[in-house]
Amino acid sequence: MEEHGPASRPELLQALGRLRVVLVDTKFSPNLGAMARILKNLGVADLRLVHPRAELNKEAYTMALGASDVLDRARFHARLPEALADCGLVIGASRRHGVKRRNLLSPRRAAEMLRPALAAGEKAAVVFGSEDAGLSNDEAALCHWLVSIHPGTGFESLNLSHAAAIVLWEINQAIREWHPPPPRLASSRNLENMFQHLEQMLRLIGFIQEKDPRRMMLSVRHLLHRAGLSEREVKIIRGILRQTKWKMDHPGQEVMHPRLRGRG
Repeated sequence: MEEHGPASRPELLQALGRLRVVLVDTKFSPNLGAMARILKNLGVADLRLVHPRAELNKEAYTMALGASDVLDRARFHARLPEALADCGLVIGASRRHGVKRRNLLSPRRAAEMLRPALAAGEKAAVVFGSEDAGLSNDEAALCHWLVSIHPGTGFESLNLSHAAAIVLWEINQAIREWHPPPPRLASSRNLENMFQHLEQMLRLIGFIQEKDPRRMMLSVRHLLHRAGLSEREVKIIRGILRQTKWKMDHPGQEVMHPRLRGRG
């Protein structure tokens, strides 16, 4: 069975490249710079600004500290629906509670919701409202889920960049720890064809004796069944068998790639 560990760095950056961070009505320029720095640290490059009150001025670029390229690439939108137009899954950060604020998730749970979508190639967004008012009810209604940070200490006062750092860190970690589903197992038909091919080769080289061939092949079957072979692995084994047979039939000849001489 093929092993699939945690996401590699290229896989991580590829998945995070499909995440958009949308800031709505941001009030303070330093927060834009702080957000850019957080995004770059955590592998997110797509920053979208919806009718910001703050300017991308010297204060913003000073706070960005090495992440000015994120600010340079930031996209401006007049309305939130425009910023979300290409996103399949949208999660909004909420400071408030109430009947209209349903589907509330913790940052970790929100990350778990986003992970399969990003890993599967979907584009998604995390939306943060203004520093003083957060998201309006109409803006929150555009989000499929809402994420809320509750440390349980009785003091819950995080600024925009702090809240974003927590949420984006959880998303980063969720993707890093993601194990892709194992490859599809080989079909019974393909396994049987492989076993027949293998038995022919084992007889040819004298590994299986005529005395009790069935017993030996049962042992070989049990060994390979335990491996849980994928379709790709079955093709590799059969390719090895074909290459071995060709070399036996053409001693002394230069080995050719199977595709150059047909599969046989």
